[in-house]
Amino acid sequence: MSKTVYILGAGFSIPAGAPTQAGLTKAIFDLKATRLYTDNKILQQYFEKFEEFLERQLLTDKDDLKDVALEDIFTPIDRCIIENASYRSIEPKKLIEIREVIYNLIIVALREKLKVADTGYIDEFADFLIKKTQPKIDNPQLDEVSVLTTNWDILLDNSLQRKLKNLKKPNEDFEGVVDYCCYVSSLDKYDHSIKPGLYALGKGKFNVKLLKLHGSMNWLHCPKCQRVFVKFYEKIAGDIVFHNQHCRHCKKNYTENNNNSLKLRSNLLMPTFLKDLNNFQIKLIWQNAGVELAEADKIVFIGYSLPQADFELRQLLSRMVKDNVEIDVVLSKYDKPVSGYEWAFAENRYKSFFGNRKPNFYYDGVKEYLRNNNR
Repeated sequence: MSKTVYILGAGFSIPAGAPTQAGLTKAIFDLKATRLYTDNKILQQYFEKFEEFLERQLLTDKDDLKDVALEDIFTPIDRCIIENASYRSIEPKKLIEIREVIYNLIIVALREKLKVADTGYIDEFADFLIKKTQPKIDNPQLDEVSVLTTNWDILLDNSLQRKLKNLKKPNEDFEGVVDYCCYVSSLDKYDHSIKPGLYALGKGKFNVKLLKLHGSMNWLHCPKCQRVFVKFYEKIAGDIVFHNQHCRHCKKNYTENNNNSLKLRSNLLMPTFLKDLNNFQIKLIWQNAGVELAEADKIVFIGYSLPQADFELRQLLSRMVKDNVEIDVVLSKYDKPVSGYEWAFAENRYKSFFGNRKPNFYYDGVKEYLRNNNR
């Protein structure tokens, strides 16, 4: 039995309508043309704070606000927060508040961009993953496929959950589960289809492994007990801008209710050169990702350019990938190297990084590769 691990980058979701990481700042400012912005005073206040930070602290011209790279925003903020240092005229405590403002704007922008998504190829990929994992019901030792992704969006998550729900038998809570490879609880206490993967296997069901290395838009976490709460079909992290939710377990177990120590929060790793991997659940996901890579006979990178700045994932790949692994790299036609400038393209980074393992490169895009290789 061979095992294939898929590693998804931003390019996986772009054909469905998701913005590139470089386009996230523009996506934020596109919100100003929506009714959501016009009707919501909280969102307007967030924009005021964001624009003030860009203009007064980063000294960005008003006409260039859409072009500021998120790395240039979050890296200095996070460094100052870690060192408890002020950033120009802003004290550390205030920096944390500004970070949360920008954090929420990004999530809401993504939510708006993905309201109407072309997910046909994602649904087909979900069908393939379920076909490969459903045999675990009869043989729990089968483990042929898993997915690692750096994306926050829940296009694949939702597609998997819809299809798994259709497999559910009468009087059963679930037949299979989306397995984030960490300990999860359902945000809706009455939704019993959300369970940890090991629990599902113990009940004679099956799990589809989807390890989200940078967090997910449908996760909220409790800062007290560190539980991750999950809800499908709704990008709930965006809704936290407008609605407060608290950990129901901690509310039950402790006397203090509805205070900040129990308030559920989004838990996305922002585009920064100082990613914080210290969260317990994130650590667990990365540990399991290392195991998946160590067991992989084939690795398929889809829409991931292996950037130098993504050193956490690069070191995990360098440390855990087998010597004789087969590697496919799926990119778009725009990523194909131009003669004389090969050094600047993703293909050169892959060849240099993997050396004698010699990756295979495909430039027909995500849809074409999945259609031809996952039947």
